[in-house]
Amino acid sequence: MTALLIDHETIRELLTRLEGLSGDARREVIFTAAIESGGIFHGPVAGNAALHLHRIPVVGATEDEVIDAWIRKASERLSDDLPAAS
Repeated sequence: MTALLIDHETIRELLTRLEGLSGDARREVIFTAAIESGGIFHGPVAGNAALHLHRIPVVGATEDEVIDAWIRKASERLSDDLPAAS
């Protein structure tokens, strides 16, 4: 079985770029990242917006909701993958 590789550094860089942004600026960063990485980001269709970026998929009712969910999930993924403290 092959594990899916997640580029932690790319995710960290994206999370850093998103810090302090809101609204259109935040959507622009996510939209650009999706295009550059072959991800998916689209607004509500049939009641769901979707974001699949760096092997982290989320859905929600609005673009802002999926961005918030992606940030939470990406942050959790990074902290889950940290080695345990000795």
